[in-house]
Amino acid sequence: MTGPLAGRKVLLRPLEEADAPALFEAVEASRAGLRRRFGWVESARTVEDEVAFVRARSADRQEGGALTFGIFDARGKRLLGVAALDPIVRATSRGQLGLWVRADEQDKGYGVEAGRLAVEHAFRKLALRRLSSRIDPVNRGARKVLQRLGFRYEGCLRQDKRLNHRWVDQECWGILRSEWKPAAGARGRR
Repeated sequence: MTGPLAGRKVLLRPLEEADAPALFEAVEASRAGLRRRFGWVESARTVEDEVAFVRARSADRQEGGALTFGIFDARGKRLLGVAALDPIVRATSRGQLGLWVRADEQDKGYGVEAGRLAVEHAFRKLALRRLSSRIDPVNRGARKVLQRLGFRYEGCLRQDKRLNHRWVDQECWGILRSEWKPAAGARGRR
């Protein structure tokens, strides 16, 4: 079982069904930006859709194939977004990092800190060898977060993904455990 991961600004913890209304509200507040980058946005139309999402992610967590965290403010009161290690492939000791922060809370350092906590967990607790991330090439904010986390640009997959009736490119970023530098003051938080 994965417990909360605490930072200075944010708390990451597995989402619970009780978080579904706050999750829906965060998606609603960010729908325009999320729609440009994620295909799942169109299926997130009600609180019940978010309950189904949380249940599915809980099942993935139980099977060990993914971890999905709510990103909360440091006191655990307000849902700021979602961070995920999905998929986690144990056979090859790798995972994929994804995260988003609600539109009205961006550019405050929440994404970087949430990413650091997730990366630290992936390398220290899950003993993964490699993490990757794919982003929209025009998403400068995501690129800056990945760079601050120590990820390296690995290339661009042209017209790799069908999203909102169009083909979009995907930038590929990655980091190896051997390249990872823990944040100053990291204590192996749990």
